[in-house]
Amino acid sequence: MHTKPLIFLNEFIYQTTPLIKLFFYSDMEVEKCIKELSYVHYSHQYKCYYIRDNEETKQQIIQDVKEVAHISTKYLKSETLNSKRKNNTPAIKNDGSSGGINHEPIVSIVLVNDKCYLKLPVPYKQMWVDFLHEMGCVFESKRRFWIITGYMYNKDVINAYFQKQGCRLDTRVKHDEKVQQHLKRQTYKEDKEVQDFIKVMTLQGASIRTIENYASQIKKLKDYYEGRQVNKIRDEEIRDYLFFLREELSYSRSAQNIAVSAIKRFILSLTDRDFNSNHIPRPAKVKSLPKVLDTKEIEALLKLNIYIKHKCMLYLLYATGIRCGELVNLKVDDVNFDNRIIVIKQGKGNKSRIVSLPYKLEVLLLKYLRNERPNTFFFEGQNGGQYSTSSVQKVIKKAAQKAGIDKRVTPHMLRHSFATHLHDSGMDIRNIQKLLGHSSTKTTEIYTYISKRDISKLKSPLDDLEV
Repeated sequence: MHTKPLIFLNEFIYQTTPLIKLFFYSDMEVEKCIKELSYVHYSHQYKCYYIRDNEETKQQIIQDVKEVAHISTKYLKSETLNSKRKNNTPAIKNDGSSGGINHEPIVSIVLVNDKCYLKLPVPYKQMWVDFLHEMGCVFESKRRFWIITGYMYNKDVINAYFQKQGCRLDTRVKHDEKVQQHLKRQTYKEDKEVQDFIKVMTLQGASIRTIENYASQIKKLKDYYEGRQVNKIRDEEIRDYLFFLREELSYSRSAQNIAVSAIKRFILSLTDRDFNSNHIPRPAKVKSLPKVLDTKEIEALLKLNIYIKHKCMLYLLYATGIRCGELVNLKVDDVNFDNRIIVIKQGKGNKSRIVSLPYKLEVLLLKYLRNERPNTFFFEGQNGGQYSTSSVQKVIKKAAQKAGIDKRVTPHMLRHSFATHLHDSGMDIRNIQKLLGHSSTKTTEIYTYISKRDISKLKSPLDDLEV
């Protein structure tokens, strides 16, 4: 029997207008049906179809698409946004303020390179003006802001004064035009050269994340040289650009490496030019040992009384050693309870692998499935669809704080802990390599440096001395 696809209804507000987003997995028949409905609109900004948030429109779409899809309202709250806004709108007093809401005056501070500008809220108090004069600040009447000299030295005094006055400080940093242009999110849809690069990387089988990162880096390089073609940017100019990334933007070594890799791939894929690694150097990798949690810290995390979805994430990351990206890509069908295995499809480097499903994890996952009933992905967001990696990171961070772990904990740290604890328990490096999905044992061997298994057996020559 053919099951009709689902369309999820999700509430959101655009500016002050309550709307309902239509979320569904790619389906030509569903999309064709929706496009024919005059009351359904498409947002290019949010990349979704949407309708007005009212009961009449909701009932109408349920009727109009019933031949091709089912409408799911599981993510809609019991009361609509319209009724919420009516019920929750505070009464307006005669003086123009809202009852029950504390409106703090906002003092805006903008840092531009080595200069600082301050703007007082309106209305302001004369005593604030007197204070700024005493601090040696100069008022510019044309643009209506104060120029603060020596802000870094007087920052604490200024902040403390306005906070004591009941103001909230909004401090922003602006860079010069070249730096600011570079920091902007790069759009490369109209750049034919970058689009050609995307096509080549797609044919080469690069991952979506690699394609996005490399395309963005090439667009940034072109923008730095005012849109010049990459093949016309000389090696010494590329070195100047890499120096800019390092010195002006404080790019980390890994970020610098991504930029060099993107440039190298572009040159070798789309030009007849040779890539000389001596002319376009990349920073040497820093070989640091992975950070792990000890078994007591892991126990504290797993014993937390938290939302079952978040608990399952913690258990899965530690019990199987999967990556954060693999966790959010995991689908309900990937977990085989009969054979007690989990299939990781197209992990890092598009490699698939199988990991075991421990009994304690199996019990927890079955309970989660009965309670939450996810549709496609094992973990779905509040509004349906795939859970994001950033949300997983926040879950792990909050759980670590709740468990009293006084260090920065990340999803990947649980993967490192999984591998290290396996080695501590006696598992050989080859089997650990398979479970982690490493191409080479050299990558996996790093866990032998932090494992306690062999180090605890070592005998120091000091013990042989009669001292």
